[in-house]
Amino acid sequence: MRFPYRARGTDLPSWRPRHARFLTEHGYGADKTDPVWEAIALHTSDGIAERRGVLAYLTRRGIGVDIGFGTEFVSDAQGEALHGRYPRLDMATGLVDDVVRQAARSPQAGARYTVPGEFLRERGEPGAVTALELAARASRWGC
Repeated sequence: MRFPYRARGTDLPSWRPRHARFLTEHGYGADKTDPVWEAIALHTSDGIAERRGVLAYLTRRGIGVDIGFGTEFVSDAQGEALHGRYPRLDMATGLVDDVVRQAARSPQAGARYTVPGEFLRERGEPGAVTALELAARASRWGC
């Protein structure tokens, strides 16, 4: 299967070995590694992840909920309990910081029209904030 160009960033050396090692250490065979990579690679691909099966769909939805999108099924009490145990810690900005650092390493990692490349461009000016960070701050969790 060919993935959209923006999904190819997950081919960076650190991605596959990390999740493959995690799955193997937790008793999963090699046959589980590729579907997990696919779900991670496609989670930013609107309309594609939803068509690639349950794992890709739930990964995309779960990441969205973690940022604060599509949270209507979580009660306020559940949200408070969850964030009491796992504080947000300005999660969206921390995530974007890491992605931008990775994207700045090479033109390939920060290619135009990829999520990392667009974050890099949005952060082009000191103090600039990405659309994801603004959306996350305005979301239910305010992260």
